[in-house]
Amino acid sequence: MNSGRQADHVTTAERYPRVLIVGYNFDLVTGGGITLSNLFDGWPRERLAVADFHPCETNPAPCARQYILGADEERWVWPVRALRRGNRRPSIPDRDLTMPRVSKTAAAPPVTRVPTASSVARAAAFSTVRWLGGVGVLCSLATSSGLLRWSADVRPDLIYTWLNSLAMIRLVTQLANALSLPIALHIMDDWPSIAFESGLLAPRFRAETDRSFRAIVARASGTLAISQRMAQVYEARYGQRWEVFHNPVDIPRWARARRASWSRSGTFKIVYAGRVGLGIGPSLVDVCRAVQTLRQRGLDLALEIFTPSEPAARAYALASFDGVAVHSAIPDDDIPAVLARADLLVLPYDFAGKAAAFACLSYPTKAPAYMATGVPTLVYAPEEHALALDARDRGWAWVVDKPGAEGLLVAIERLAGDEDLRRSLAQRAFATCEREHDARVVRERFRDALERAAHAAPRSGTATDTAVTSSVDGAD
Repeated sequence: MNSGRQADHVTTAERYPRVLIVGYNFDLVTGGGITLSNLFDGWPRERLAVADFHPCETNPAPCARQYILGADEERWVWPVRALRRGNRRPSIPDRDLTMPRVSKTAAAPPVTRVPTASSVARAAAFSTVRWLGGVGVLCSLATSSGLLRWSADVRPDLIYTWLNSLAMIRLVTQLANALSLPIALHIMDDWPSIAFESGLLAPRFRAETDRSFRAIVARASGTLAISQRMAQVYEARYGQRWEVFHNPVDIPRWARARRASWSRSGTFKIVYAGRVGLGIGPSLVDVCRAVQTLRQRGLDLALEIFTPSEPAARAYALASFDGVAVHSAIPDDDIPAVLARADLLVLPYDFAGKAAAFACLSYPTKAPAYMATGVPTLVYAPEEHALALDARDRGWAWVVDKPGAEGLLVAIERLAGDEDLRRSLAQRAFATCEREHDARVVRERFRDALERAAHAAPRSGTATDTAVTSSVDGAD
């Protein structure tokens, strides 16, 4: 009897391919970390390993092993590499899986610092880097002997990666080719369209990014997009069929706290929970300004912002608006209850500039969670944004898709005064969440997609090898 149960267990485990995740790690603070954690929830931990610049920030760790990328994989051009000899962060194979003292949200991002002897020299160095086209023209990533040995010992069936730079394309491609592994790409934002937009060397590196990205897409056996809009655009732009996966929701967990009454008494409470910064900051300021204006007109309402990026919130002076309060991020266990106590949730995205282009095909991690709360949602985003298109098509939120105060003022005032409208939006959102974002269903689709990718024969990497190595001549 015991041997039969053991055989069943082995059969179940083997349904999950052994996955090496490259370029992002698990956490419960950032949108990416939450999405990664939810998609891989329930995966046998001995069949997951991660190679990233940041350590795992969940306890217990979903993966059994991790490799911290560092100096062994960085390839700086001369003379920068000489300046970095005393300022190199080590690569760490099999770093322990204890929680780090400093979160990635507080730590400086990797591969961005150019060491100098003084503040004046540092300012001059960064000006030069911007003039050339950014740090990406000075530094690449490549597989090291240590990373290759560690990865081979992990014995992965495939590499799963969130590409976000030309450097990461090079690293992933070289690693996959060296180990003859298939690749599953999962794209979160439309970063290829805004890479290397300015600078002396930008045209060269922009062309190389496009060429390298197309090559790795052609090589990949699994291509995954964060939104339906991205899947459509990327199929037309790069070819291949793109499957859609974004953050799923544990329906029973959220249903326990879900709001079931839409009457209001006292202050109308609006909540935004998430990061402040690229692609969001100016539009969140618009929401703050609308709240202040409506309070001046006599409407009793308030906006509470819960964010892991409080320095950015201070930079935008969000708390200076009348009726707006800024708090630290909500602990993961408390998120359903805190959001369900709101009268209205808001999802803002910027309308212009590089940040808007970067985010327009993305789908925020918090959107399915918002749907699960039983609280109506206001989406403030461009009409062509993937979020606005989805909310409008499925009717799960009130959408303001033109920038400026007028639409926001009308929407907030209407939502604050119309209980039936709030009920209708909230109920439609929860129905959409159950139908489209149920974690039990999404995780099985995700497992199936990676299993198919793992069993597909790796495509030729010859063209990719040429594309990704042409800019690292002279690197150490």
